[in-house]
Amino acid sequence: MSSTTDKRVINLLVNDDFINYVINPNLILVEMWDEFFDAHPAMIPVAEEAKAILQGQIIADPISLQTQQELEASILKQCGLSIG
Repeated sequence: MSSTTDKRVINLLVNDDFINYVINPNLILVEMWDEFFDAHPAMIPVAEEAKAILQGQIIADPISLQTQQELEASILKQCGLSIG
């Protein structure tokens, strides 16, 4: 994965709506993501990669320390927490 794709895939992997769309889809999520992908067709391959990771079809490449820290900060922010 390239660094740009890395961040876009990671953003989907920490997005609760996307996770639920992949793991436990419902009509609202399907409609929401269909609209998103219609508006942003370049995100379809990114979403397919994230979907494959969530479904265990592929193993994500190891991530850099910087990407790991960004991911941790994103997760904490989504939880309403902050570092330090």
